[in-house]
Amino acid sequence: MTQRDLVDPFGSARSPRTVLVVPSMTLDSAGLVKIPGVNHYEERFLVFLQLLRDPAVRVVFVTSEPIADAVVDYSLGLFGCTRERLTMLDCGSRDPIPLTEKVLRRPDLLAALRALDPSVLVAFNGSPQERALAVRLGVPLFAADPDLAGLGSKTGSRRLFAEAGVPVAPGFDGLRDTGDVVAALADLRAADPTVGSAIVKLNDSFGAGGNVVFSFDGAPGTGLADWVRRELPGRAVFASPPDSWEDYAAKVDEMGAVVERFVTADETTSPSAQVLLVDGAARVLSTHDQVLAGAEKQIFVGCTFPSRAEYRTQVQDMALRAGTALARAGVSGIASVDFVSARTGDAWRHFGLEVNLRMGGGTAPFLMLRGLVPGEYDPSTAEFRAEDGTPRSYFATDRVLRPEYRALRPADLIGVLDTERFDPESRTGAAGYMLSAVEIGRFGVVYVDRDTALATAGYRRVVAGVDALV
Repeated sequence: MTQRDLVDPFGSARSPRTVLVVPSMTLDSAGLVKIPGVNHYEERFLVFLQLLRDPAVRVVFVTSEPIADAVVDYSLGLFGCTRERLTMLDCGSRDPIPLTEKVLRRPDLLAALRALDPSVLVAFNGSPQERALAVRLGVPLFAADPDLAGLGSKTGSRRLFAEAGVPVAPGFDGLRDTGDVVAALADLRAADPTVGSAIVKLNDSFGAGGNVVFSFDGAPGTGLADWVRRELPGRAVFASPPDSWEDYAAKVDEMGAVVERFVTADETTSPSAQVLLVDGAARVLSTHDQVLAGAEKQIFVGCTFPSRAEYRTQVQDMALRAGTALARAGVSGIASVDFVSARTGDAWRHFGLEVNLRMGGGTAPFLMLRGLVPGEYDPSTAEFRAEDGTPRSYFATDRVLRPEYRALRPADLIGVLDTERFDPESRTGAAGYMLSAVEIGRFGVVYVDRDTALATAGYRRVVAGVDALV
């Protein structure tokens, strides 16, 4: 098979199909080390077990280490599935390298995968390693071709938005080194003295790991470039610490960067959209509002679906324009498109922030909703509607964090989750994920209800129940 044989793994299988899931986060290592429990992110992909509801589908799921039976069985139970057509394989390794690299180093595992005759390889993102694995196995890759990775860089994102007619914040892209960054910061402020802060982003960074906020407070009217050059090392505020300006500057010289105005208004939010790219076409799967943490509100910790009613169809339309440009360029898989939305008075403005050619933090929660509630996303309202036409919303996070949780086991979490367990009759309730991460004091919850307020309240009840155990 070749990439031309790629099909939507969520589409109905007209003939027997084996979906190989390799949930490897093959990304910038400097950004990954800042993520608590990053090795447990592989469990996000257990949402793909819902594919087993199609009797023509088999799922082969590969992980770094074995996932506890209780966690796998819990995930299967959420979707009403069994292990009958599920094969779980692992590398038996906690080495701090991407899962795909571990698989490629194991001839015995590669042989076992070939013998299972997979039809498609589903991956978190498409790097040269995922492509190498797909080629070794002779299967199409449900992820972006690494030759197109530039479209998902910070510079590539701004240029793609421009091509698609999506507004971006004032700024500069294609910056090659720290000298370019200094000049761009000075030019940004000189062009508009009302700019209070700017954000510098490494071209190929992951999440907020490559973002620095710089304040122009006290900037002079003349000699601006020299002032920026002197002040930048001491004023740089790292969105995802720890870091140092010396290390960051070296990464700028290596990766390049962009500089943008830090958008402020009476109110700002951070909506995002998931876009499905198959057969040269784009379709928006969902929109959500990101829940952000950190001093500069740059770190993704959760989301609410759908995005706010005031702007969700606008965000959807802009995401579709960006997705169509990606599809036209030949990108496949699931991409996320991030925005910043700014309200002044009653008017909202929206700016494209970045395109992520990978499954984002909001992908697993939406796929969880899709697996739990029979229904469909309605593009006319940008809502998900159950079969009876009623809307469904959720609050989701995989960063429920407390050091005390390390004393718990996944079974303890499941016991609490079962008190708010998703009810197939009302189509509301809780579903847990990344449960094995409780060993480092972390886990995830998606709470589904008829609106985001009810979903958020349900999530808080789950957390209160877990807190009562410690």
